[in-house]
This record gives sequence, structure tokens and C-alpha cells, in this order.
Amino acid sequence: MMRLHEIARLALLALALGIVHASCDEDAPTPPTATATPAKPVATDARALERSRERWAKVEKSDLIASYEFLAPEMKSQQTLQAYIQRMGNSRYENMRVMEVTGKKGDEIFLRIGGLWTSVHPMAKKVKLEPGQSMTQEVEFFEMWRWLGDDWYYARPFRPEEYAEQYPELQPNYQPPAPKQAPATGG
Repeated sequence: MMRLHEIARLALLALALGIVHASCDEDAPTPPTATATPAKPVATDARALERSRERWAKVEKSDLIASYEFLAPEMKSQQTLQAYIQRMGNSRYENMRVMEVTGKKGDEIFLRIGGLWTSVHPMAKKVKLEPGQSMTQEVEFFEMWRWLGDDWYYARPFRPEEYAEQYPELQPNYQPPAPKQAPATGG
């Protein structure tokens, strides 16, 4: 009669041989792997906010080629990539905030944006600033994004007064902030 420890050894040996054999069997069918297909974007407010935040993250990092890809076709037809890079390269944007959806109209959605803007144009270096002044300004504006069948695309910016004039029904109580200059920074 086999002793318990001999049975245990044989069981472990059988288990080990089974594992080795299974790993050596090249003809053994492999279980199908589940491939996750990315979810198709849906025309939601949250998706529009996300797209704008993604674009501003690229702009803040000066990844202007990637930010250009967020533009709607009509914006791309109005300015080449080279023109876009030249125009956007004259500004520095920091702490950009995509604050809220202010309205929707058909396949368009409007977002309120704020942050810090500084001109870095070569001519800006010639401006003589008084002590305490800065080229950096707190800005607020609006963006129109358009749903083009597969995602939201940036269609155009609006100054606050321009937005209020063209789309008063979308935010009747909105009052544009008074322009203010950002505090001076050392350096």
C-alpha cells in the first residue's frame, strides 16, 4: 500500500508533467483573445469638453501640429498648417480652463474658455513695460465646436462681446469680465 507522502509526490509529479506537456504542445489550440474595440465617440457635452481640453493641453505644450488636427475642415481650408503654426507660435497659453458648455445649436456646441495669454511675438520684446506691468493677461473667450459624424471639431473662437451679440439666446445672463492684467512675474 502506498503511503500518503508517496501519493502526494506522484500527484505533484503528474501535475508538473501536465504543465510541461501543455506548454510544449505547439499544436494545442489557443483560446481566442478578446480584442477591445475602442468605443465610438458620442456627441455629448462631456465629449466636447474633453476634446477642447485635449486641444488646449496640446497648445500649452506647443504641440501645434497635434492641435491643428482638432480643427474643423473649414478652419483648415482657411489656414494651412504652416500659417496656423506661425500664428499660434506668437502666443503662449497657460492654465487654460475649459469651464462650461454655454449652449448648443444644431450640430454646434459652445464652450467658455479662460486662462493666461502672453504675446511672444518678436515685436512684443520691444515693448517697454512699467514696473509691475506684464505682457501676460487673463483672457476669457468662447469656442464653437461642430459635430462632424465621428467627433467634435473646433470650428471657431469668439470674443465675449462677439459671442453675446451673435448668440444672445444661448446665455442671456452672461456678462463678459472686465479685462484685467495678470500679476507681474519675475524672470
